Amino acid sequence: MSQTKKKEREKKMAFGEPSLHLIEALRLNARRLPRQPAMVFKDRTRTYAEMYARATRFANALRARGYGKDDKISILSWNHDDFFMALFAITGIGAVPALINYRITDDDIRYCVEASDSRALLLGGTFADKMALLAPATEDVIFMDADATDPLPAGALSLEALIAEASDEEIPREMWGSQIMLHTSGTTGRPKGALRTRIGFEERAIEQGFRMDDRKLCIAPACLGTGCYYGLLPMYFGGTSYLMEQFDPDAAIGIMERERITAALLLPTMLRDIVDSPRWKTADLGALHLIQSGAGEVDRSLKEAVIEKCGPILSIWAASSETGPYANVKGTDVLEKADGNCVGRVFFGTELKLLDDDGNEVPQGEVGEICVKCDSQFDGYYKDPELTESTRRGAFITVGDLGYLDPDGYLYFTGRKRDVIKSGGINIYAPEIEEKLREHPAIADAACVGVPDPKWIETVCAVIVREAGADLTAADVDAFCQTALAGYKRPRKVVFLESLPRNLTGRVLKAELRETAARMVAEAEAS
Repeated sequence: MSQTKKKEREKKMAFGEPSLHLIEALRLNARRLPRQPAMVFKDRTRTYAEMYARATRFANALRARGYGKDDKISILSWNHDDFFMALFAITGIGAVPALINYRITDDDIRYCVEASDSRALLLGGTFADKMALLAPATEDVIFMDADATDPLPAGALSLEALIAEASDEEIPREMWGSQIMLHTSGTTGRPKGALRTRIGFEERAIEQGFRMDDRKLCIAPACLGTGCYYGLLPMYFGGTSYLMEQFDPDAAIGIMERERITAALLLPTMLRDIVDSPRWKTADLGALHLIQSGAGEVDRSLKEAVIEKCGPILSIWAASSETGPYANVKGTDVLEKADGNCVGRVFFGTELKLLDDDGNEVPQGEVGEICVKCDSQFDGYYKDPELTESTRRGAFITVGDLGYLDPDGYLYFTGRKRDVIKSGGINIYAPEIEEKLREHPAIADAACVGVPDPKWIETVCAVIVREAGADLTAADVDAFCQTALAGYKRPRKVVFLESLPRNLTGRVLKAELRETAARMVAEAEAS
């Protein structure tokens, strides 16, 4: 056996193979459901036959330009049907799409293109101003929206022109792949390129109640794992993805009513905006059998609002770019386990352990580091074996999430290791305090971080966003906490901001917030 084949075999044994490669799933659906809509975007519908033909031509266009196995191709765009078409085409020739979060800084965007060794860049027309920044880092820049970028910048290529000139010859089976690089959104440091070959669509469908005939609303940004995988999932099984370019709550409700949407993926912040929309109470959402949410906490009031209107159709999952989805709570359990951040029972086919700092499993009810072993865990961070190794606990993967199991086997998420404030040698879990603070009627949002303290090393600082018009003081917050929290958990410092810094999924940027809070506390104490 040659060294190349041996390495390929070892890779497959280590990371598993998808039961169907992406292009294979699209090909089969194009044969059995040629006229079935695969994706609806704006006023355009593409059937499975049309999507497969387009992906095949783009794949051949890439091959003609010399792209192939393991080549990285970055994608920077808002949601677009050709974004998903490109995922089928790029993986179809064994290349790797590297998805870039469009909300990060220009410096980080260029870093992602360069650090991923991307040979080409697929660019949405609204990002034409990035051409000068990114073109020097790649061989080709291909614009998805040639009409929106007329004329094309010098040296750029048109996706439409490439597809029109390309062969419609089917891609040889031996070229097929399914590896995707996600740049972790993270809350600290540079984005990290996490590679995954086995996405686990079947497990997601089994656990979260997805149906093969679903008409699914896809709003989450496709540049993130959640938006990417849950946009692909309907097309993997033969359903229809209804894609929105960007999120608008009223428009989303309109699509759900008009298209009789049966399933929707809504991040917690999106779900809150939809429930708060004036259209929510009167909207006819009777076709919905599933609302999926995750990538953040769904509070009790939001759970109650959804279930009161739509019935027990809410499915809330826990996941990371590295572990994949590992727990899920659904149906009537969502309200029965509504106190605390319950993320449900462990996913089908997944094993979970909660470990202490010495690597020992903690007793039921005690907080430990969530460690996951499943077939769809990530392959590793690109060109960073040391960082990859830091996530591994033997065959298990961890990203520092913390949680505990109740007597029924339900997992409760308590935060992340970086969310643990160690004050006077005692571990204090920030999310527990944050949840309690948000119960105050004058507090619109809250987060807790540790700030330096000469006696306790660090102490709890509450960062508060007031409700509009509320006259809330630090003394008011302290008085509330005296009755709501144990003494050692009470914030010793309180600062106020207009809003909390968040990433694209809505998670608070704790590292940035920690610096801001520490500076504000120091300035207040110096004055």
